[in-house]
Amino acid sequence: MAASNQSNRVALITGANRGIGFEIARQLARREYRVIIGSRDLKSGLGAAKKINAGGSVQVEAAELDVTDEKTVRAVESMVRTDFGRLDALVNNAGVLLDEGALPSTTTPEVVRSTFEVNLVGAWRLCNAFAPVMKKRRYGRIVNISSGAGSFEELSGSTYAPAYSVSKAALNALTAKLASELSEYNVLVNVMCPGWVKTRMGGPGAPRSPAEGADTAVWLATLPDDGPSGGFFRDRGRIAW
Repeated sequence: MAASNQSNRVALITGANRGIGFEIARQLARREYRVIIGSRDLKSGLGAAKKINAGGSVQVEAAELDVTDEKTVRAVESMVRTDFGRLDALVNNAGVLLDEGALPSTTTPEVVRSTFEVNLVGAWRLCNAFAPVMKKRRYGRIVNISSGAGSFEELSGSTYAPAYSVSKAALNALTAKLASELSEYNVLVNVMCPGWVKTRMGGPGAPRSPAEGADTAVWLATLPDDGPSGGFFRDRGRIAW
């Protein structure tokens, strides 16, 4: 059973209280999605939801969600099942950059574990939580937010942020695996690079706005049934793994 129209559809975006995640939430709300802002700090999430809701008759709410904490993930899963009975779009936006300026040979195991726990395991945890309801309804869109730093084409010859880059390469691999598993259920799974965006992570010198960074994620979250799956995208175009 596929979703009938966008005004009935439900989207969850992790790390959506600011930056690219906030902009993805705002753009999906404009498309009449019922949006859930996932935020480690509920107060920040509620503030973000209030900002979006102030723009009109959209339906945005916030939920406490730490992708590294199984309890909060299960709580959000239970809330989604009880309140909506469905999840049509999952955007795994939450991420950390902890080792900018480090070298592969000096990055500590602690930093590697912390990075992978958010950037890979956290996204995987959310996919495991919500893939079953998408499979049951035979409709879903999963969008993983990666980086060009995770492309093997760009990894070659670069030492940039090794834990971050390798975690994003692993997220790309997870995307391909999930796309293969879920294709028969009309669940499209893709990964995208937003580019260098002016956010707290990207810094004030970044050339792209959050709206520009969010555009491809929103496009992937709202793909038609004959849309692509298992791809890596930037600016709505495929890029090399």
